[in-house]
Amino acid sequence: MKRIGVLLLMAGLSVSARAEVLSGLCMVSATHNKVRNTDTADVLLRRESCGEDGHDCGTSENSNISWARWTGVSQDELGHEGAQLNGVMKGEAGELTCSGTVHDGVLAGRYQFTPDAAFVQKMLSMGFDEITDRKQESMLVLDITTAWVQQMKDAGVTDMSTGKLMGLRALHVDVDYIHAMAAAGFPELRANKLTQMKAVGVTPETAKVAREMGFNPSEQDLVQMSVFKIDRPFVDRMRARGLKDLTLSKLIQIKVFKLDN
Repeated sequence: MKRIGVLLLMAGLSVSARAEVLSGLCMVSATHNKVRNTDTADVLLRRESCGEDGHDCGTSENSNISWARWTGVSQDELGHEGAQLNGVMKGEAGELTCSGTVHDGVLAGRYQFTPDAAFVQKMLSMGFDEITDRKQESMLVLDITTAWVQQMKDAGVTDMSTGKLMGLRALHVDVDYIHAMAAAGFPELRANKLTQMKAVGVTPETAKVAREMGFNPSEQDLVQMSVFKIDRPFVDRMRARGLKDLTLSKLIQIKVFKLDN
């Protein structure tokens, strides 16, 4: 136990020495959300510095972030042409500020991200390392917290890594989704498979419809059904043509080779 404490202390010292303020250009707007979701802001961050490996110079990241996470900037304030705003987003991973001027409903200026060293220490104690400052910035944007990570661990999700955590969070894989898929007969707990299923739109309803059509799909079958749009109208159309003994594999081949035209 004493040895673990020493290791964590050493890790904390190395984190403190490495952590630095990241900066670049930023834009915050609600323009693209008028039709979709007015509770979120479109945020564009363009980093000026290179990554720790010397790559990713000048890379950009576009995200959709809840207005509730911001202070100093809002949809109403973006309506004030020429206003000088200092938007701040805080989280367990650190703090990001976007300071600039409003023009045509867009706050444009410069941003700074200050990572929180304590967050890295907590993540390390939970088994997640290799959290660079850039990854930590992304974790703030994705609103990854140690409480959410613990939920994933408690749910039994396996094969998790720092990168896979970000994939799970970006695709909104949560405990409710995991439990719902398990209730539908798919108790999959591997991080990459959960991410893959959520990315292509696999839901408990997908499994229900597949079974109602007479199939007994695996997780991979559900993924392919979503990718190739093997839905009830398509299956009914193929059966109406007199095709018999249809399996999901045959239906997917029909889609791949465009034999349904």
